[in-house]
Amino acid sequence: MDQQAVTGIVRRYWDGLWNQRDLGVIDELIAEPYVRHSSAGTRSLTRAEFTREVRNSWQLLHAPATTVDDQVTSQDRVWTRATTTGVNLETGETSVITWLVVHRVADGRIAESWSATLPGVDWRS
Repeated sequence: MDQQAVTGIVRRYWDGLWNQRDLGVIDELIAEPYVRHSSAGTRSLTRAEFTREVRNSWQLLHAPATTVDDQVTSQDRVWTRATTTGVNLETGETSVITWLVVHRVADGRIAESWSATLPGVDWRS
């Protein structure tokens, strides 16, 4: 798979899932199993488990918007720096989260990711 196609898959993930809130993107783009590396550890998830996690995260912010700020592709991996802003439903204050994520694409689907989320950090400027 060429780098342009790999980048397109990851861009569709960010736009479809995190901006349009389209859970169908999970069935379209996420491999099964999907291996996720984060501060919570390394986990192998089914699409259904990943869908539940995404739904739960959507309940934390009102009117979230995510921008892809930087993106670099090398072979089957895409490095993304993204920013999510929204209103924290517990405090009513505007929240910002910076994401540093590497996605690995295999057979046209996102098979693995390494994620660091930085609440309260805004690297857009």
